Amino acid sequence: MTSQISVDETVRVDLGSRSYDIFIGDNLLQSAADFIEPHLKAPRVAIITDETVWGLHGSTLETALSRYQIHKIILPPGERQKSFDGLQHVLNAVFEAGFDRNDTLLAYGGGVIGDLTGFAASIYKRGCQFIQIPTTLLAQVDSSGGGKLRLIITMGKTSSGPFINPNALLPTHPF
Repeated sequence: MTSQISVDETVRVDLGSRSYDIFIGDNLLQSAADFIEPHLKAPRVAIITDETVWGLHGSTLETALSRYQIHKIILPPGERQKSFDGLQHVLNAVFEAGFDRNDTLLAYGGGVIGDLTGFAASIYKRGCQFIQIPTTLLAQVDSSGGGKLRLIITMGKTSSGPFINPNALLPTHPF
């Protein structure tokens, strides 16, 4: 496949066995498969996103990842999804689709989607592949790169969650 990739910079976050790359440049979403392929153990990818992001740019990502077996999990927008109910919905969906530890959960959205997807990836089958494509500037500089994942619980907004770094990070700000 000939891509129209324009990578201005690749930043390697060196964390030993938890290291990952951050790709910075133009047309990255259209060429997403070229970036995530080295990080896939199997050709199955669950795209977790919300209705707003998917409605605006989902077809671009779906076309870019057409060489893989794609399962879409499209959630309502908003912070309410970053909850145990949202987590259960994602876990049930990937379980029903027959995903295993070698398959990849791909977060395509802002901080809510990134936190929820990363949290799910950290516990599904005791940990599976996790890639982030953050679509907001805040998600790119705050939650996606640091591996800080959290759900909202009644006792404190940021009090529960693991630190799990993605296998790859492809920042894109299509809006």
